[in-house]
Amino acid sequence: MGMKYEPIKDFLNKIFRTPWLRKIFYRMIDILLLRTWHIHKQIKRWIRHAPEPAKVLDAGSGLGQHSYYLARKCRTCQITGVDVNAAQVENNNRFFQQIGLGDRVRFQTGRLEEFVCEQCYDLVLNIEVIEHIEDDRRVIENFYASLRPGGTLILSTPSLYGEHDHDHEHQEREDKEGEVSSFVDEHVRDGYDPGQLSQMLMEAGFSEVNVKFMYGPYGGFAWKLTMKYPIIMLNKSFLFFLVLPFYYLVTMPVALVLNYLDIVVDNPVGGSLLVIARK
Repeated sequence: MGMKYEPIKDFLNKIFRTPWLRKIFYRMIDILLLRTWHIHKQIKRWIRHAPEPAKVLDAGSGLGQHSYYLARKCRTCQITGVDVNAAQVENNNRFFQQIGLGDRVRFQTGRLEEFVCEQCYDLVLNIEVIEHIEDDRRVIENFYASLRPGGTLILSTPSLYGEHDHDHEHQEREDKEGEVSSFVDEHVRDGYDPGQLSQMLMEAGFSEVNVKFMYGPYGGFAWKLTMKYPIIMLNKSFLFFLVLPFYYLVTMPVALVLNYLDIVVDNPVGGSLLVIARK
């Protein structure tokens, strides 16, 4: 069997229930995940030219960390989070109400294959979600329809060509019986070719599409240190949670330098794709 993220997410929701603990958790994610470094960079660029007030769709909102970051950085943004996990949606709504942001940030249960709000949003975020959905073309078409003219889609998803596996790459490996299984069980596809993904977006109507690699040689190794090995340990037993602070105390200085290098270099190949597309 491959690695599973949903049980770990459920476990983290139980641990980080109070508002102050959840804020600490979000901050930990921001530091640990190289992906968030890239996403935050693009969000800051978008905010500089965003209309006021702006409407944002966090499509596949998960734990809510991207909505939290946007709500703090863009004080006039109205944010809608959509996710298939009803319990996660409830947890997110409770947290944002508790911290006084419930009037600007709301979450709802829904399937992205079915969710369309015609020309409602100035920004759509879709972070490491589309690889979980069988009808990815329908989802991209829905994003296009939901964006206002001039709106922006920020999307990240696994690449087919990374030399290193990353936090959502669909690596194949052999199990004990010699069968091939997925490194991440929840995925429905291994990843995307940049040209293939660009073509899909343009066919949906996007006129400006920019795709770049993340998790190159530096970032790929950083992910192994900060995500892959800890998650493998946690999948074996949640008792490993007790030793994680000591593990990160040793590995984080190295990982932070590697993350920075991944941000500043132009990766010729990588484990993940970052897409900026405009309507």
